[in-house]
Amino acid sequence: MTGRLAGNVALITGGTGALGRTFSLAFAREGARVVASGRNEERGVETARLVNEAGGEAIFAPHDITHPEDWRHVVDHTLKTFGRLDTLINNAGDAVLKPITDLTPEDLEYLMRLNFEGPFLGMQEVIPRMKDGGAIINITVLTAMVGNANSTAYSIAKGGLAHLTRAVARDCVQQGNGVRVNAVVPGVLFEGGVVSPGATRVHGGPEGARRFQEQIIAKTPLGRIGEPTDAAAAAVFLASDDARHVTGMEYVVDGGRMAGGN
Repeated sequence: MTGRLAGNVALITGGTGALGRTFSLAFAREGARVVASGRNEERGVETARLVNEAGGEAIFAPHDITHPEDWRHVVDHTLKTFGRLDTLINNAGDAVLKPITDLTPEDLEYLMRLNFEGPFLGMQEVIPRMKDGGAIINITVLTAMVGNANSTAYSIAKGGLAHLTRAVARDCVQQGNGVRVNAVVPGVLFEGGVVSPGATRVHGGPEGARRFQEQIIAKTPLGRIGEPTDAAAAAVFLASDDARHVTGMEYVVDGGRMAGGN
């Protein structure tokens, strides 16, 4: 396939979820070969099937990002299958939304392991094996940039990932390995404007998720909820040669919310 990412091989964690699937399809459309990794084999195989049916090339790889040995296995499998690795998207993550007085040490440990330690382990494994340079794209969140109620532990974990992005970008420059490291910072993204199952879960059911959606639209200068394809377009740009002079950056895709401090 031709496109901005022709010849690129991309490893996309959380390829079993809606956003990871959108990344996988978008990268394949631009010519990349895709390894969609995750813990849910059924959904991961479905992601690979959709990419292949659309004319791309993708495989699924079982992957728990909190285990270093899983990272070694997935990267080995990627290199054995496709011969190279050009892009890593650290997309896998989760949220626990509670007031600080209700959070448990277990909540904090879980969120730090999944949203911070997992990407850290991935970058450690991947950077030395990107022989011709490459791009790492970490998926953070708006609450990594500003405080938000009920988001203390989640903000800490994703805020750590945002700062890790900047630090590793400088590390790679100093090492001269040609690897660029950036972050995509999505606002709320619902495919087709439909509240996602994940949002329904973390906001206490359908009614809570509906109220959350209405509040976000009211805060968004562009007056709408974003789509996963909006974040995917940013990731494609950051992985492409169009972004060859971009590293250590947070690319915010939020309909203008941060411009107004929301």
